[in-house]
Amino acid sequence: MRVYSLRSGEDSMDLMLDKTVSAEHPIESKFTGDSKITVWTPPILYTNNKRKYNDFPRYLTGHPIISEKVKNILFPIIAEEIECLPLAHPELKLFMLNITNVIDCVDYSRSVIKLTGKGNFARFIKQVFDFSKIPEKTYMFKIKETAIIQVFVTDKFKELVELHGLKGLDFSEVYDSAFTADKEEEQERNYQAALDSIERSKGIEFSYDEARILMEQGKAVASGKWRMQLDENGELWIADLTPALLYDWGQPIYIPPVLMLLQWHEVEKSEINL
Repeated sequence: MRVYSLRSGEDSMDLMLDKTVSAEHPIESKFTGDSKITVWTPPILYTNNKRKYNDFPRYLTGHPIISEKVKNILFPIIAEEIECLPLAHPELKLFMLNITNVIDCVDYSRSVIKLTGKGNFARFIKQVFDFSKIPEKTYMFKIKETAIIQVFVTDKFKELVELHGLKGLDFSEVYDSAFTADKEEEQERNYQAALDSIERSKGIEFSYDEARILMEQGKAVASGKWRMQLDENGELWIADLTPALLYDWGQPIYIPPVLMLLQWHEVEKSEINL
């Protein structure tokens, strides 16, 4: 089994809530798995950016939204796991999904968590599922630890989406039942070996400011797991090496201060794969 974090992709339309909607409306409440259908009235949402797809529009809070077409496909199959809450939109029939299927399936023996100062759960540093606790016929679910902000789907959901040609989801974040503890340890060894190789092969080191000058000259720079380079438009891209030994590229809104404190060295420019 594979599990994915449910995300609308960059090509999905953006929605925004009408300013007249009361702060007391259920859409502004926490979605933790409790039913909302009996207290729900359709709030008004508008299109902020049309983009390419509208099967799975993006909404600021991260609550999943689907089109009527998607509802007609999904609801008959996974009605026991979700509520489809109608939205008022001037052009489209849209629904917000309230996932009521909350499963206790975190493998705490392999997961790493960060606690608050009072010793309460804050977030996962590393999250691992106990797949034996996820029923085979599951399509969508939440876990109690992150129910407010995160929805998970299984490979059954992904197959259903692909079967019907639905567009606009990002299935890049994967949790795989085949990724056993032994494979995890092997991955960690390979990752550390890759970092050690980078460290051994580095040349002359220089400061962040000097690295920026080199990038403006068309060079790429690296420091440990980090890489930086400019694209053909002069835009800055930053990547970090993932445990899968792939560079995860992105354009930063701001420069993380930690990068300004590192020592950098020159490397060959990479192809930026998103």
